[in-house]
Amino acid sequence: MEREGAQSAARALGRVVTVTLNPAVDLFVSVKRLQPGTLHRVPTPLQHAGGKGINVAKMLAGLGVPAVATGFLGGNRGNWLHEEIVRQGVDSRFVRIADESRVNVKVIDEDGTLTELNSPAPQFTEADWRMFGDTLKQLCTGADSWLALCGNLPAGCQLDWYKNVIEWAKAHHIKTLLDASGEAFALGIEAKPDVIKPNQHELEQLLGQTLTSEEDVVRAATQIARAGVGLVVVSMGEQGIVAVTSSVAVHVRVPRVPVVSSVGAGDTVVAGLLYGFIHRLSLPEAVRFAAAAGTAKVQKPGNLHPSKADIEDCLKTTVIVEMGE
Repeated sequence: MEREGAQSAARALGRVVTVTLNPAVDLFVSVKRLQPGTLHRVPTPLQHAGGKGINVAKMLAGLGVPAVATGFLGGNRGNWLHEEIVRQGVDSRFVRIADESRVNVKVIDEDGTLTELNSPAPQFTEADWRMFGDTLKQLCTGADSWLALCGNLPAGCQLDWYKNVIEWAKAHHIKTLLDASGEAFALGIEAKPDVIKPNQHELEQLLGQTLTSEEDVVRAATQIARAGVGLVVVSMGEQGIVAVTSSVAVHVRVPRVPVVSSVGAGDTVVAGLLYGFIHRLSLPEAVRFAAAAGTAKVQKPGNLHPSKADIEDCLKTTVIVEMGE
C-alpha cells in the first residue's frame, strides 16, 4: 500500500519516458583475477536487463516514480528483456524487430576492475524507425512529462537523431534529459535540452580540453549552460557532483565507500535527478539525492539497484558545499 501511495503521488506530478535504442542482456561474471588464456571457475553469473535508459527506468520504478521504457527489442533475448523489465515495475513499450537483441559480458575482478565484452547492435529497418517514432510520440504527452535520452546511438543511426528528438520535444513542451557521449551528444546539446549529465571525462571530450580542478569543471559547465542548456550535471566519481545553470553552481560531496560495481552508477544518478525533479525538490537537494543514489549504487554487485533506504543512509553523509570551499 505504501508503494502504491507513492506511485499515485508521483503520477500526479508527472512521469518519465526513457529511451534505450540498443538494450542488451548484461551477464556479470566475478573472478578473483582475470587471466587471459586460463580457466576461471566462477560463482553463478548475474543476468540483468541492460541499457542506460532501462537502468534509469528500473531505478525510478523502485522509487515509486511511474517510468516507461522504450527502444528496440528482438528475438528470444528481447522476450527475456521485456519480461524482466516488466517484473521490475516498468511499463515496457519497446518496438519489436526481427534481429536478436545483443548480449554483453562484464567481468569484474576482486579489486573492482571491469572488463567488458560488448556485442554489436542488431539491424534496424526503416520501418522499425518509423514505428519507433510513432511510439515515442504516443508516449510523450503532457507538460509534466520528462523524456530521458540515454546511451550511445547504434550503428546506422543518424548522428543528429538526439538533436532532432529534443527539438521535437521542446516544440511539444516536453522536458528533456540527455545522457550520451561523442558526436551524437555534441549535436544533441545544440538543441538545448533541459538537462545534460556528462561525467568529467565526457565533458573533457566534448570540449576538447583537460579539466584539472573543480573550478575548471564549473567554468566549462557554465559555458555550456550559458549557451542554452538549462542544467549541466557533471559526475566526478569520489569528488561528488557539480551542477551548474547559467547563474548558479552547486557542488555535492559524497562519502568514501567500498566500490563493488560501478556499472550503472551514472544511470542511478540520472534517476536520482529525475526523482528530485518529479518531486519538485530544490536544485541543491535534487543533486544531493542523486549523488547519494550513485554512492549507494556502487556498493551493490552487478547492476543491482539500491533501495530508498540505502539512499537515505548515504544521504546522512552527502553534503552540499559552497563552491570554492
